[in-house]
Parts: sequence; structure tokens; C-alpha cells
Amino acid sequence: MKKIIFVTGSHRSGSTWIGKIISSANGVRYVHEPFNMRQKRNNSPFKYWFEYVSEDSNNKYQEKVRTYLKSFYDTRFNSIISSLLNSRNYKEVYHFFNGLKGRLSDRTLIKDPIAIMSMEWLEANLNCDVIITVRHPAAFIASLKIKSWEFDFNNFLNQPELMDSLLYDFSDDISSYSKNKPDMIKQGILLWNTIYSTILKYKEKHGEDWCFVLHEDLSREPLREFQKIYSYLNLEFDESVQNEIIASTSSKESTKLKRDSKANISSWKKRLSAEEISLIKKETKPIWSKFYSESDW
Repeated sequence: MKKIIFVTGSHRSGSTWIGKIISSANGVRYVHEPFNMRQKRNNSPFKYWFEYVSEDSNNKYQEKVRTYLKSFYDTRFNSIISSLLNSRNYKEVYHFFNGLKGRLSDRTLIKDPIAIMSMEWLEANLNCDVIITVRHPAAFIASLKIKSWEFDFNNFLNQPELMDSLLYDFSDDISSYSKNKPDMIKQGILLWNTIYSTILKYKEKHGEDWCFVLHEDLSREPLREFQKIYSYLNLEFDESVQNEIIASTSSKESTKLKRDSKANISSWKKRLSAEEISLIKKETKPIWSKFYSESDW
């Protein structure tokens, strides 16, 4: 079996766009967010947003996660039958058969920003090529503000292994925010810091082997930057893919997968007040300074 492609990062960082562009290549099948709690898949082992799985996790739990994830890409007969039997209604059966041909594609692409905390375990257990997206903190937080997407930090606090490892430095704030939820901007600051401190650790450890891409670079030079991603994945960067990229980045109407990508880079400046921008810049600087420069503000 060829390597799985795993696209992750933070939510609101372009991972869907990147996943869809990559899956436009011949022989690549797209799988949407197995870690996402809103999907309510009946065989999912996950209880929390940003579930943490590591080699130190309970062995039975690790095996449950492996079995669950294999149901999205394993082409062996027993696995396919298991996926069919786990379908809960006629709609899921329809989607199963509709996706069966794609399941037999050369490569599976799993797109899931909610899996970011488990990425080292996933890379080791699924044999993945890893692509991690990075987005400017102000752009990320402005997007949360527009969507009114609040976050319950008990999802972190209720995972002791996660708190004792990747998120140890944020323990006090996470504990405080889980009891008394602050405004959307402060929530976004802490969420960005927790996610991107983790990504920074990954970059320092796996920078030579994983692909880290800035959302803003993709938006400025989409053909050039996607060609780099395709090269990393050993996929053919053909004319049909290039046309798909051009169509998705030059639209004057903003949709889920089509927009004016260059104009979108600085849209946060209109969505946030000067005071909000100043606070975000100050509170995220120890981490954003590893990815961005002063000119990006």
C-alpha cells in the first residue's frame, strides 16, 4: 500500500482547500476528518476535540484507534465489509458504495486539523506523508470571530496525557478558561498558541521529513507552492491540477473552496479592531515570530 497523505494543521487554516487540490490528482481519494466530533460516526473511539493519542496511551485504546482509522483506507475484504456493517442508515450505505471505487485508489488522503495533537502517533502507525498548514494568528482568530466558533477548553483539560506533555506550558490558562470562558479573542489567542506551539515542536523535530506550508504563501503563489507540495508527495503536477488551482484562487466570489486568495490574506485587518490586533500580536508573539515577521502585521 502506498503512503497515506495526511493534511492537518489548525482548523480555519486552509486544510480543506489543500486537501481538495491534492485529491484532484489522479489516483488520490479524499477522506474528511475522522477525528471530527460533529461527524458522530458510530465506531469512533474519540471523546474529545483534539484527541491525543501517543505510544504511551492504553494499548487497547491505541488498537481501537488503528482499527477505526483503517476503516477509511484499508482495501482488504474484511475491512471493507466491516465498514459496510458499521453503516447506520441508508444514507451511510449509499455513501459507502458511492466511495467504494475511490477507496481502491492508489493513495488515500486524510484531511483533519482536529488530529493535530496526535500527529506523531499517526505518522508512526499509519505510514503517512505529513502536510501541516500554518496560518497567521490574526487571520485564524478573525475567522473564529466571524464564525462565532467558541471552544470548550475542557476538551484539553480532560486529557491528562495531553496536558502533561504538549500543553504543559499552558496548564494555568487552560484550567482558568475551562471554568470561566473569556471573550472570543482571548479564546482564539490561547487556542492558536496551544495548536501552534505543538506545530512548532513538530517543525523542530520533523522539519526535514514533514511538509510545513504557510497559508499566506499558498495564497500569494498558489501554483509555485502547490508544485512544491506535489513534489514532496511524488504526485504528477499536470495541467488539470494547475487549472483547478487557478480556478480555486482567482474567483471574485468567496465560497468554501473558491476565492480571491491574494485578497483573502489581509481580510483580517477589516474584521478585527486595532485593539484586538494589538492584543493578538502581543500575546502570540513568542510563537508567531518563529513563522512570521513584523512585516506580516
